[in-house]
Order: sequence, then structure tokens, then C-alpha cells
Amino acid sequence: MPARTKRKVLVAMSGGVDSSVAAAQALELGYEASGVTLKLLPRMDSGFGCCGSPEEIEDARRVCEKLGIAHYTLNLWELFDQKVIRPFVESYLHAETPNPCVECNRHLKFGHLLDLARAWEVDYLATGHYARVQELDGEHRLLRAVDAGKDQSYALYGLSAEALSRVIFPLGELTKPEVRQMARRLELAVADKPDSQEICFVPRRDYRSFVASQAGARPSEDKSALASGPILDRSGKVLGRHGGLAQYTLGQRSGLGIALGKPVYVVDMDVERNALVIGEASEAYGNSFKVREINWLAQVRKISSNVQVKIRYRSSPVEARLRILDDPSLAEVSLAEPQWAPTPGQSAVFYDGERVLGGGIISR
Repeated sequence: MPARTKRKVLVAMSGGVDSSVAAAQALELGYEASGVTLKLLPRMDSGFGCCGSPEEIEDARRVCEKLGIAHYTLNLWELFDQKVIRPFVESYLHAETPNPCVECNRHLKFGHLLDLARAWEVDYLATGHYARVQELDGEHRLLRAVDAGKDQSYALYGLSAEALSRVIFPLGELTKPEVRQMARRLELAVADKPDSQEICFVPRRDYRSFVASQAGARPSEDKSALASGPILDRSGKVLGRHGGLAQYTLGQRSGLGIALGKPVYVVDMDVERNALVIGEASEAYGNSFKVREINWLAQVRKISSNVQVKIRYRSSPVEARLRILDDPSLAEVSLAEPQWAPTPGQSAVFYDGERVLGGGIISR
């Protein structure tokens, strides 16, 4: 059998401009590429995210045809329901605010697709994420993207070390304007396609209705977070009634249904009393929290106690002191400066400069 001269790469293609240019870049780098689009919902009439609607699948197929590479569609909606939608709903039912993109990356895009690539004897998986991987002394490190405004390393902390050794991020050194310019030069039909701004499986960003409908379809779920309860101030005074803790998140101002003559925000959710606690903006800031289910991308014994941490996707890293507990999947974080509403269920991701050290879920 003749030796293979080109390394193969499987490109995850959502139908958007980023993954389309990632496929083109893979070809320019000399890889033998093929594209794959994931259909993650059993029914979807139009595209509004990356869940593989007919529109998104057709856009990806047309790009692959233009580039002269094969295109495949995989139906993974059952796995998506198990690994992403169910934990999403369960998190809200525990009065937390989840980050489903982290779980989708972990289990599907860099889990199932890497298994598929291995089964197909494909060397690498490429995606349109804005991030970088650096190999140094035999260790693969996850780094922030050059374009700080588009950096997606925050949502990639859940990757395994093995995954990092087999992924390629062709857009990591590029800016978004450069990516669109490349798409226009290549005459890709998606060159000016808008970016998705929504979680793909929650139409119209109506989380309340989605969680309620999903919980109703799952009889075994604890639905206490959907039950009405008191709205309190910090002193315990009853100010009104809420419609279920699952409908709220820390720092929320709108939709509280009460008027006190001044702006008030959700500053706590007392699950034991099913109480929503509100207060002034200053009360929503926090300077310490615990983190669970941490996935480390660096050797724990080499991690300094002084790190930077991001507590939400759009925030900037801030200086913090990290104390890893006896169980290394648990840690305590003390921020150098209080930050707005560190929210249970969201991800806290640790950085050393541009390197991602790891991350986990903020605990109550």
C-alpha cells in the first residue's frame, strides 16, 4: 500500500463564515479536508444557530462544493439531548444559569467528532473557533485567539489533553474582518452572513418557556424551581412574589414584577426557602466563590495561586487568587476586585496570560 502523502482533517462546519473559512484555510495549509455538519435537533424549520437546520446544512454543503471537498451530515440529536439539553434544563431547575456551549464543545464537537475522525482514520479535527493550540516540550497548550474581541477559549476549557493534540484552529491568528475578507476573495456565499447571537436550541431567547416545556416532558425532574415563592430584601422583608427561581439569574434587573422607586437587582436565590432576594446594584457584586468540576489543561502542581479568571464569556480576565482543594476538581477563588454577579452554573476559566489553565462551574 503506498504511503499517504497528505494528512487528513475533518472540518466541523456549521454553515457560517468562520467554519467555512476554516475549511478553506485547512486546504491552503495542505491538508486533505472534508466537511461535516451536525444536525442536533430533530425538527428545525429555519436556521438561527449552529444546530444544523436545513438552511445551515445547505450553506455548508454549498461551501464544500465550492472548495471541492466532500460534505457529510450527521444526525446527533439524541446525543445532543442527553449531553447538552438535559443538563441545561437541570441546571435551571437547580436555580443555576448554565453555559451549554461548553458542554456541546466537550461532548459533541470535540468528543464525538474526534471519535469519528479516529474511526475514519483522519488525523485532525478543525473548527472555526477563535483560539490557538501551541505545542511546547511535548505539551499542547490552549491559548487565547489573536482577536481578543472574538476569542472563544473561554468555551473550550473542557477539552481533554488528547483532544488538544488533535485539533486545529485555523482562525486563531486571524481577526474577524480578515476572515470575512478571505471569504469574499474565495467567493463563498456565506461571506457576509451574520453571526448567530442565540443559543441554537432556544428560539427567540425565551428560556423560561423552554425550560418549563422541557421539564414538563420529563416527569422525573424536580420542578420546585418552577414554583412561585417570595421576593425578599436582604433583611427578609417580603416585597412580592416570583414565578419560579428557574426564571431568574443573578444580576437580573428586568422582569422582577415589582416597583420600589429605584433600580433593584437579583442578588441571591435562596433555594431552601424558594426565595428570590433583591437589592441595589452594589449588593450584586462578589469577590469570592467556589468552583466545581474543574478540568485542568495544565499540571496542577505547576499552577501558581496567582491567576486571571473570566466568569462569563464577554468579560475580561481579572486578577485572582486560586486555592486548589484536596480534590483538584474543586477550588476557591478570591478576586482582586469585586465583579458583577458571579453566577452559579456559569463557567470560571483560569488563565496565565494568554494560556488557558483550566476551568469549571461556579458553585452556589
